[in-house]
Amino acid sequence: MNSTISHHTTTKVDDDRRTKEIAAEIEQRLRQADRLVLPLDETLELLAQLQEFELGRFLLHNRGLNGYWTSYIFRNEPTGPTTPLEHWLLNNSLLCQARERYHRFKEEIAARITDGATLASVPCGVMDDLLQQDYEGVTGFRLVGIDLDEESIGYARKNAAERGLAEHTAFQVRDAWNLGVEGEFDLIVSNGLNMYESDPQRLTDLYRSFHQALRPGGRLLLSFLTPPPPPPWEAPEQAAAWQKYQIAEADLRRELSIMGDIIQATYLNFSSEEEVRGQLAAAGLSVADIRYSPQGVLPIVTAVK
Repeated sequence: MNSTISHHTTTKVDDDRRTKEIAAEIEQRLRQADRLVLPLDETLELLAQLQEFELGRFLLHNRGLNGYWTSYIFRNEPTGPTTPLEHWLLNNSLLCQARERYHRFKEEIAARITDGATLASVPCGVMDDLLQQDYEGVTGFRLVGIDLDEESIGYARKNAAERGLAEHTAFQVRDAWNLGVEGEFDLIVSNGLNMYESDPQRLTDLYRSFHQALRPGGRLLLSFLTPPPPPPWEAPEQAAAWQKYQIAEADLRRELSIMGDIIQATYLNFSSEEEVRGQLAAAGLSVADIRYSPQGVLPIVTAVK
């Protein structure tokens, strides 16, 4: 991440104090838990290690990622030495799979860049998905970033300026469920927002908001999380299913311990392809394509108004 983009919103003293409070609360919960993915001593060691680096502390505080840290993971460009656990998160966890899908997303977006097109990213985060494209020779295009997080909008503005695209960009602090625009966008990109929502009706409402904001014939690029194979992971059918994710069982258990038992991440809401198709249809969108990774996981949906 370019050094001009900062993400500090509290003093280090305040941050350290709050981190210790949160860690103590989590430790108490873990000690009272009936069942953990890993033994308690290993789980507590991971909790201690998460406090040693900034990404880990952010996850403890927020139980998810903002635009800055999503970009940090997808770019995988640490600005300094990493701890062993941060190195593992960036190179051996399921976050690496999300990075692979992000690059497939960029390829899908590139195919939709045309003269005069208006492209929107919702939520935009730092808007790498649109800003890291090649617009050489393209005329009259507009890039719109929409996010509820004003801090992320600030990062996106700097990102656009650094890439020489400021004159083509506009940013709005808005709720994705209430975009307040009609027939404006040729393409809406939404990579991950639906993973924070578990209510099927709310998801349909979200897709209906996208439908309203698209022009006739406009397209929505969307990702979703399919339900992972349940335990026991050593069972032959589950083991075969997990092989698609290309993550070793030990890494999987560590991942589920960190994101499930310790952090209790808020973004792990799963949907089947059938559910997503039904919600998009109810919102008035037609599914044109669903593309999975070469291993058959992490789908990207293209839907058309």
